[in-house]
Amino acid sequence: MKKKSRRSVLFIALILNVFSFTIIAAPSASSAKNGQTASDFYRQGIEKQQFGEYYEALEFFQQALMLNPTYGDAWYHLAECSYYLDKFEMALQYADNAEKYAKDDADIQNLRGMSYISLGNFAKAREIFEKIISAYPNNIESRFGLAELDLFSGRLGDAESLYRDALKRQGTNRKALLSLSLIAWEEGKTDLAKNYINQALLYHSGNAEVYYLASYLAMQEGNLDEAEYKVRSAVQINPDFSQAYELLADILFLEGKYTDSIDVCDFIIDKDNTNSKMWYLKGLCFEKQNKDEQAISVWENGLMLNPQDEVMRSAMEILAGKVVSLEDPRRAQWSAWHIEKAKGYEKSFQGSAMRFEYQRALKLSPFNSEARNSYASQLLREGLYELYLEQLKFIKTGLENESQTVPVELNDTIEAYDALLKNTLASKWNVNPLYLDKTRWKLGIYYAQNDSKIQYVESDRICSEYLCEMFTGITSASVQVRAHPVADYAEAFRNARFTGLDYFILVSLDETSRELVVNAKMYSASSGNESASYSVFRAGNDRYSICLRLLRQKILESLSVRGKVIARNGNTLLVDLGKTEGVQKDFVFDVLKKGALRTTDSGLGVSYTENSVLGTAQVTEAGEEISEVLFTQKGFFDRLNTGDEVILTNTGNEKADAPSQEAGSETVAETAPAATGKGKKAGKKDKTEESTPVTPEELGLTKTPALIELIRNIRNVD
Repeated sequence: MKKKSRRSVLFIALILNVFSFTIIAAPSASSAKNGQTASDFYRQGIEKQQFGEYYEALEFFQQALMLNPTYGDAWYHLAECSYYLDKFEMALQYADNAEKYAKDDADIQNLRGMSYISLGNFAKAREIFEKIISAYPNNIESRFGLAELDLFSGRLGDAESLYRDALKRQGTNRKALLSLSLIAWEEGKTDLAKNYINQALLYHSGNAEVYYLASYLAMQEGNLDEAEYKVRSAVQINPDFSQAYELLADILFLEGKYTDSIDVCDFIIDKDNTNSKMWYLKGLCFEKQNKDEQAISVWENGLMLNPQDEVMRSAMEILAGKVVSLEDPRRAQWSAWHIEKAKGYEKSFQGSAMRFEYQRALKLSPFNSEARNSYASQLLREGLYELYLEQLKFIKTGLENESQTVPVELNDTIEAYDALLKNTLASKWNVNPLYLDKTRWKLGIYYAQNDSKIQYVESDRICSEYLCEMFTGITSASVQVRAHPVADYAEAFRNARFTGLDYFILVSLDETSRELVVNAKMYSASSGNESASYSVFRAGNDRYSICLRLLRQKILESLSVRGKVIARNGNTLLVDLGKTEGVQKDFVFDVLKKGALRTTDSGLGVSYTENSVLGTAQVTEAGEEISEVLFTQKGFFDRLNTGDEVILTNTGNEKADAPSQEAGSETVAETAPAATGKGKKAGKKDKTEESTPVTPEELGLTKTPALIELIRNIRNVD
């Protein structure tokens, strides 16, 4: 019985093996009919790989392996193509297969090490490279791997030494020369960078990538004529070099040759209409030619293909805000995209992102009833009934202007809240908060003029203008922000002093294809000294909006809560600060003579003399836009007048945070200053509260600077 059973099992296994062989052999039979061998497919794959056509190369290597599953070189190149396509786990799997047929092959091990770097497993990568060098002391690729690990750690000098060490062993190595030129440029060693790139041009005059990077460095230096000449040489050598065409389009734009740049953009778009960077640049060229409608039309088409392109969307919305009338129906379409995004954030309980998207929707289309209703509902949930009523009245006015019937429910709700709010502070003091000028701080956002970026030309400008718009929110702004291009710090300082700003902020971006770092340094406009610096990192989708929102938060947490006395009745004062600025009962202010406040010459906060202090004031009742405070006079004489200023000194409640839910709505407080007069965030931070992570280290990620991305893309083959 057992023997019979064993024979049955063997028979079934034989049938399965035959069936499997038939499936695997089917393509082989077809290939054999065409007369192509595994070696033929392998050679075609190598040819495609050399021109960077990795997907096509993958197909040929797969066909070679169907004919010969033990083809070790095909497995290796399959792994290499997967690596270049950022499929690092797949690259490791293919490398494992390649290793079966070539034990201890250094090339395979180097590829494994580079894949581990990409996956963030630096310890494993270093272990592999050091093992290779121990066995093969003259191996070049392992030194390149160790150099990249040093670059990720910020040790440029150590990386430079490893590349030089590689160059000693192979004096004309292209990757070593190009890497050294990029590192020297990053370190500010311009002459040395030129020396290395010239050597690369001398030894590898027929290589397109050498001319491409030579053009990139010339562009960074501002030598646009040389940059254009060299990048044109790159595309002549390799007509399929898409990155070189993109760089050519950027250079032509920077030279002011907008029509030529548009032609290159069209050429690239015809080959790949999903290239959103070229749609963005084409629209930017039209904008520079004052062809605003054509620019907006191009960006609309680009966003249909890639709606997640934040820089292109921001550029379109900024331009549309300047040239498109509020009645234009396109505004409602653009607004709808933000509304849908806000709904997605609402489902995932991302309150800050949801509020931001609704605010963007209303900025684009103020009469959009869906966005306005959603925003009003948030105000109602947070107990801000006066602002809720304002939104309802706005909706009613919009309907009446469009000759639409006002719903009975809307009229009834407005009447009910009108009756409910008869005894507010505004009614008691006969003040209309809508007409209050709450501007307290004047900031300048400055960015580099004619900056050249490998990712998005003029992204510094787009992001700076977008950041300025973020400070406005929906209610009256406490911070007035303007964006300007400057050549350097000196021009920014001079501009800030002459225009009477409180602070000026220099913004710069460090972009890669997947990551963004926004760096900002804030300076006193009176002294020019640095007051604070910020660096915000994000990767993946929505990285621009997230970075800019976090930067806005950091800036607001550095600005002191200050207001004005707008009315007085004995020792009871009315100040133009309320829950929308995060103010709540028991907050304590110093009351100062008008014009006595000054920003500190260094650091954050404000300064004022003791003689300018008229007394102190403690909040007794906090309204939404205004508050009553009890004034305690300093000295014998009463010197207080309306128009005098108040500055927050402490919350009066050690357990309170500011702003808080009790203090009012986060929806509007997100655009208001939130620091005491000493420049510290108002309120005692709860032990359980953690600050929002903004750096790669806090997020548990590894940042890939643009320099590393450039070096990693250099292939050490001709």
